Amino acid sequence: MFKQIFSAGCKFFPLAYSLYSCPDKVWLVTHLASEVAHGYRKAHALTKTPESEGAWAPFVSKEDDDKEEDNQAPPGLGPEPEHPESIHASSGKVADALSGSSEKDIPTPENSRTSGLCSSTRQEENRINEESLGKLRGIVSVGNPVTKYAGLEKIAKGGFGTVYTATNTATGGVVAVKQVSLHKQSQKELIVNELLVLRDNKHPNIVNYLDSYLVGDKLWIIMEYMDGGPLSCVIEEVQMAEGEIAAICRECLKALNSLHSKLVIHRDVKSDNILLGMDGSVKLADFGLCAQMTSEQSKLSSLVGTAHWMAPEFINKDAYGTKVDIWSLGIVVIEMLQGEPPYSEEMPLKALNLIAKRGIPKLENAEQLSAVFQDFLNCCLQFDEDTRWSAEQLLQHPFLLSAKPLCSITHLIIAARQLREDRLRDGTAFSSASNGWLSE
Repeated sequence: MFKQIFSAGCKFFPLAYSLYSCPDKVWLVTHLASEVAHGYRKAHALTKTPESEGAWAPFVSKEDDDKEEDNQAPPGLGPEPEHPESIHASSGKVADALSGSSEKDIPTPENSRTSGLCSSTRQEENRINEESLGKLRGIVSVGNPVTKYAGLEKIAKGGFGTVYTATNTATGGVVAVKQVSLHKQSQKELIVNELLVLRDNKHPNIVNYLDSYLVGDKLWIIMEYMDGGPLSCVIEEVQMAEGEIAAICRECLKALNSLHSKLVIHRDVKSDNILLGMDGSVKLADFGLCAQMTSEQSKLSSLVGTAHWMAPEFINKDAYGTKVDIWSLGIVVIEMLQGEPPYSEEMPLKALNLIAKRGIPKLENAEQLSAVFQDFLNCCLQFDEDTRWSAEQLLQHPFLLSAKPLCSITHLIIAARQLREDRLRDGTAFSSASNGWLSE
């Protein structure tokens, strides 16, 4: 039950940290308390309410559905949630409670309590947003996607938008459509970054960007549809063998190596953002928090991502590079082994502090793992960024030689879906029996 609560909680309030706004510690504590309570109530409801039959659609409460019905969407658009919740992206920009240092890659005031500087910062925000919107108009295609993509069905909602499946009326193929409400996005440059990275980084292990459009205030991002769903849905149901974990790691490292060679950091690698195909394909998705570095600026300091997957240098506000993604991949490996990341029982801020001070705790039943597997994980999770291996180095690690064929991933997806259906069926039957007993 705790595993379900934690999994749901991570989806409903992952932290995307930034000093872009003027921090207020009193507000932060109140805000986090509110978010934690809200997330727990939804997670608790998730353990008692039968889920839909969709393979990886998130639970949506009746209360959320009512809120969504109150929002009038443009023709052809599905309902937009009042408070987007994360499936494939971190959401919820909050003030940084861990450090007083300023951002280096996003303009911020030196003194957040000075009203004049805050006003100046807001002006800078508006300028950046206007520039970002101008860039966005130069990227998207001209035309109305409503006539090209029909039959939208919501499958997920996240911090940066709502995801639908749709049918390409010209080809009959199924695509994924991510709709982003621009007026709700305070950092529009992140949206521009996401589009540019997807457009300019074609790779077999990166979800394929197809097109994008502006429809009123909504941005449509058209991508290939991964019919196997996210890796997290497999992790929640089945125990994975070393060979299957090696296959997933190898495919992810291919994507990361390609990105890192072009100075792109994903910054939100986690099982929710690794998508699977029924053909055995493994692809990295959701670039809403990515960063494009340059040869002049090969290090960043902004704190964004999802708490339990963050690298120590990320949290300590040290300048960091591409290897923060390698640490996050190591945490994904622990997810595949144990079903959840380290410190999963802790709230996000507490987990961040523990990671910064201790690194990660010892693995459960580590003695059951092969020596080569333990070494691979150790290379991913070096506390010191300089000694942590790169994606290019890890692709040469002997552990990956144990990788099973990609068809084994298809078997995992099928097994996980069957177990989930069985569990839901048993839960529904139990609920029906209980209701019958109570009504007598």
